[in-house]
Amino acid sequence: MSTVRENNLLNIVNSIYPTLHEAERKVANYVITEYYNVIDMSVAELSEQCDVSEATIVRFCKKIGLKGFHHFKITLAREINNPEKTTHSPTVNLDNIEESIQNIYAYKIDELKQTASFLDPQAVQKCLDLIEKSSIVHFVAAGNSIPAALDGAYKFNQIGIRSIVNTTPEMQVNLAQTLTENDVVIGISNSGNSKLLLQIFEIAKKRKASTISITNHFKSPLSRMSDIQLTSITNEKLFFKEFSFSRVPAISVIDTLFLLLSKINFDNSFESISDLEQRLSDYKY
Repeated sequence: MSTVRENNLLNIVNSIYPTLHEAERKVANYVITEYYNVIDMSVAELSEQCDVSEATIVRFCKKIGLKGFHHFKITLAREINNPEKTTHSPTVNLDNIEESIQNIYAYKIDELKQTASFLDPQAVQKCLDLIEKSSIVHFVAAGNSIPAALDGAYKFNQIGIRSIVNTTPEMQVNLAQTLTENDVVIGISNSGNSKLLLQIFEIAKKRKASTISITNHFKSPLSRMSDIQLTSITNEKLFFKEFSFSRVPAISVIDTLFLLLSKINFDNSFESISDLEQRLSDYKY
């Protein structure tokens, strides 16, 4: 389980959000939108604002790895007042394109930094070992995460790691039925609640294939079902609630695996990529 570290408290709240009970979600919603005010509130005041018990607030704090509400306020205040952290408004305004650009990229950069801080080096090493020894790597995803799966399969094949991906649910399940104990399944899901991916991981378990999940929620059903869980952080709840920005962090995790794998056998990887580029050169102007 991830622990609270500097500059990622709100991301942790976002990450565990699907696992919270209804009353705890009221606290999370208020904290996410009114975090500047929370640091000046007592537990009784927050309890009244959220219409929940004080015990619920304490339980919420413990679920994000803190000792209690006082610890929560200290940690949140430290993040807000961090002089090295530039404050950007989570808005896009067509009347101020320059400011909007800065806001968008500030949050994208923050997503990447937080994703890096959440990646467990030991978990990454285990992924490298499994993938390097695998017969086939199956990338699976649904909806908005499909482009990340396509990107992963393309890059892995570039360096000689046999990988397959399909965009239709029926074919993904069909391919899962062919898994062997020498195969690895990499499932990409922002929520970690995709019924399709849960079904595929269930099939993978029965067929003794290894499973790796890349998800924004480290306590999600998919994360718990996987052999290895990698966390990608998104700022959806801090930014535009009506849009999903899950692909950038997920693709950064795939890039990390790709670059590390290419270093394991650099000569073969370089030769494979060079050969591919040469063969594709006829299609380029």
